Amino acid sequence: MKIGKGHFWSLAAAAAIMMVLSGCGRYAQTEQEMHPPTSPEGQMCVMKCERDRKQCIENEKIQLKNCEHHNRMVRLEFERCIASGATNCYHASALPCPPLRSDSWEDEYQHCYESCGGSIEEKEVCRGGWCL
Repeated sequence: MKIGKGHFWSLAAAAAIMMVLSGCGRYAQTEQEMHPPTSPEGQMCVMKCERDRKQCIENEKIQLKNCEHHNRMVRLEFERCIASGATNCYHASALPCPPLRSDSWEDEYQHCYESCGGSIEEKEVCRGGWCL
């Protein structure tokens, strides 16, 4: 069976589209290369940035756990009241527990890192097999 030139390119285009749609193909990922400051003062400054970031993360984790604990206690108290047969049970509303903001921590850390004299180089890296 002989395939015409136009038909061949249609098949090739369809195959390329199928590979992209099926997840086969390239995707770019941004990676960061961090270059620390060279001075002792700059290095101490970066250490403070790291401590501040860790403290911020821990504080948010504690707030999230406290919120989740509060919501569990409210639910349990209501369930106990219902189980006791009482008819005047009050169901307090659950608090909306905010998600952890890891993007914010990274942005703040990177700003601090650079203000200490460090630099951050962003590189686009090809993943997934072949690149165009």
